[in-house]
Amino acid sequence: MRKSNNSGIKTGSARVLSRARIKTVGFVFLVLFALVAVRLAKLMVFSDEKVAEYAQRQKYSSHELHHPRGVIYDRNMKELAISLRMKSIYINPKRAGNLSKTAWAMASELTTGPKRTKRLARKINASLSKNKNKYFVWIQRKAEPEVYASVKKANIDGVGFVDEYKRFYPKKDIAAKVIGFSGMDNLGLSGLEYYYDSQIHGVMAKSMVRKDALGRPVGSPEKMNLPVGNAPYDLVLTLDERIQFIAERALESKVLETGAKGGVVIVMDPKTGDILAIAEQPRFNPNNFSEYNTEQFKSHAISIPVEPGSTFKVFVTAAALEAKVLLAGELVDCENGRYTTGGKTFKEAHDRRFGMMPVSSVIAKSSNIGAIKIGEKLGPDRLYQYLRNFGFGLRTGVDLPAESPGTLREVSQWSQVSLPSISFGQEVAATPIQMAAGFSVFANGGYLVKPRVLKALTQEGEVVEDFTPVKGRRVLSQSTVKTMVGMMTDVVEQGTGKQAGASGFAVAGKTGTAQVFNNKSGAYSQEQYLSSFIGFFPAQDPALVVLVMINSPAGVAWGGAVAGPVFSEIVTRTARVLRMPGEGTDIYEADWAAMTTALNSGESGSRAGGEAI
Repeated sequence: MRKSNNSGIKTGSARVLSRARIKTVGFVFLVLFALVAVRLAKLMVFSDEKVAEYAQRQKYSSHELHHPRGVIYDRNMKELAISLRMKSIYINPKRAGNLSKTAWAMASELTTGPKRTKRLARKINASLSKNKNKYFVWIQRKAEPEVYASVKKANIDGVGFVDEYKRFYPKKDIAAKVIGFSGMDNLGLSGLEYYYDSQIHGVMAKSMVRKDALGRPVGSPEKMNLPVGNAPYDLVLTLDERIQFIAERALESKVLETGAKGGVVIVMDPKTGDILAIAEQPRFNPNNFSEYNTEQFKSHAISIPVEPGSTFKVFVTAAALEAKVLLAGELVDCENGRYTTGGKTFKEAHDRRFGMMPVSSVIAKSSNIGAIKIGEKLGPDRLYQYLRNFGFGLRTGVDLPAESPGTLREVSQWSQVSLPSISFGQEVAATPIQMAAGFSVFANGGYLVKPRVLKALTQEGEVVEDFTPVKGRRVLSQSTVKTMVGMMTDVVEQGTGKQAGASGFAVAGKTGTAQVFNNKSGAYSQEQYLSSFIGFFPAQDPALVVLVMINSPAGVAWGGAVAGPVFSEIVTRTARVLRMPGEGTDIYEADWAAMTTALNSGESGSRAGGEAI
């Protein structure tokens, strides 16, 4: 009796537990169903964009392409770098049929000659075989128009085309080291293309290929505007294409004439820091950058410091005048050509001999010993500090990549002969851009300006940001500047820089003929020199600073004889381009209203013409 009662109890309990489990499972399924329903409703009602995006991914596969990069203009809106629409060629191995035959047909269109065609066919066949399960293999990116036309005409199975943009430099090698270049993927690799890549880099786009239900491509790529983005910025530079061309040709002519290793020219506005030209030899064509070695891309004007030689004497002299340890009319004993200090005997270049000379003659005749005597008046600490004030040993901050700070060692690292050596431009290294910025101090009334290449950013024809030049710190007083300008004018009128003179303009500047230091031998070369002239014009109201450096000219190496004529040519031609009248030049002002009235009334045009002033 008890046994049957126990069984009944157990059976009833089992039924209760079974019903509980059913209800629990049912509740769980009900909750899951509710969650799915809510999610489905949310997707359908509130997330149209996400559904569309998901559908897009189901229907298409994508390949990243690029919109065109921003245009680079000179200051007069002349195009220096643009983007051209090109056709890129691809093959869908799944639709190519016999891969070997397709590869041979493709190679026959892309190259000529049996050997080259055979090598290319093997290469293409290997690529297709490796990717035979894929639907998209690049064959040639950004093909030339004639190549695209030929391949399209051949009508090869599986071959397709998509639009891409290729960088093109219409002025070829003009200002190439400043502008730089971009690579196959439209990324800036050197120069301004690299420095301002984030501003001018083309917005990413996608080339979309329609897929079937099994995910296989069934059509050709279609250019889509996904993702949508703003157009890139365009760069408006401070460079003037006309002045750049003048500088390039003048420098190239002298380098070829003298058999020099190379050279640099910088043309700069001393008041704003605007760089109107940076020319370098040798140069390269950025349209074919792959044909050059990487060393040829480097800008020596920005990245390679050199011992400046005698052009450095003006900074030492100006520092002594500013520190009031030297008077402008003071006589300096140049020791008749030989002077021993710090255990070393220093001589004048080419064994010249000078006795007592005024400071102005030390600069005009470029006396090494005179410069040493002036440096000694300053002493190491003051000399170092003033040279720092001029920016030596520091980057100028110019907006170009890989700028070098040059070399100006701390006084604690100087030897007994460092002060005399630095006084005439040895044991110190400066880049050409540092030297141009330093000379601008004399040309703008005593301020150190920051050189710049970017003038403005524009977007779709509208100015986004117009950069205002920033006036730098004062380095020299106006009285010191005035004295130094007078001395540097004497350099051109009666000193070592006579060949740098320009008809109609008073020119101020300084010559330099620096021995090139040989790192291998650890000594100064007796055969290789850096010939230079740095100056500005018109001397009393300077508009431009022009630096000319010629590296290792054969034969005569004097800075005045080698670099001076290049300076003169650039100044003369630039003044003409900028319509700067020289002294003694007749200037005619035309009264156009009067001329129009005279012509309409039948009077002689000469009566209402221009008047010389």
